This record gives sequence, structure tokens and C-alpha cells, in this order.
Amino acid sequence: MSQNPSAASPCADLSDAIRAIAPAAVLVRVFPPEQAVTHLYGLDFHRILVDRESEEDAARLIRRRFARAADWRRAHDFHLPTRALYRTPEPFQSGYVPEDDSSFGIASTRYIGTSGRADS
Repeated sequence: MSQNPSAASPCADLSDAIRAIAPAAVLVRVFPPEQAVTHLYGLDFHRILVDRESEEDAARLIRRRFARAADWRRAHDFHLPTRALYRTPEPFQSGYVPEDDSSFGIASTRYIGTSGRADS
């Protein structure tokens, strides 16, 4: 688990908690638990390489915040600037490979929900 207390706190803002784990992250792609993989992307649409524990921490925070809203049998993308969760684009859709598409593929048709600040 992350040594940063705000990352572990259920009361912390989700985007801030993830930034405590990976400061350059803009998007976190959480794959189904059985795939045991999480990808973090930066502003330039390229993957950010972090240790596996940090990936797991980010995925755990997102799954916990959106536990009832998302079907975790499918991959989901959490966009930190907007605090919004989306279903991951399909392989043939723009944004599936952000570094190739220069897009995160955020679309209202895949929108799941928004994580607001704990005090709002």
C-alpha cells in the first residue's frame, strides 16, 4: 500500500489520491481483476511506468469509489482532470491505444459516473 496517507484515505479526493501515487497520471485504465493489470497514462497519451504496487493501489481506489456503478468484468478508464469514469473504448475505437490515437477516447456514450470531492 502507498505510504502516502491521502492515497489510502477513503475520504480523500480520488484524483488527488491517485496523483499522490503517480503525479504525472492523467488517465488510469483499470482492467478486470482477473487480468491483474492497470495502465496509467500521462498528458502526452503515453503510458507511465510505475511499480506494480502503485498500479494496484490506483486500481483499488477507483474500484472502491465506483464499486456499485461499474461492471468490473470490463475495463474502465478514470480521467483524473474531470474525475470521471468511462468504459474503456473497444479495440477498434479511438482512444483504445492512446499513444497511437493521441486520444483517451472519452465519449459520453461510455460515461459511468463522476467522483466529486469528499467535502462537496
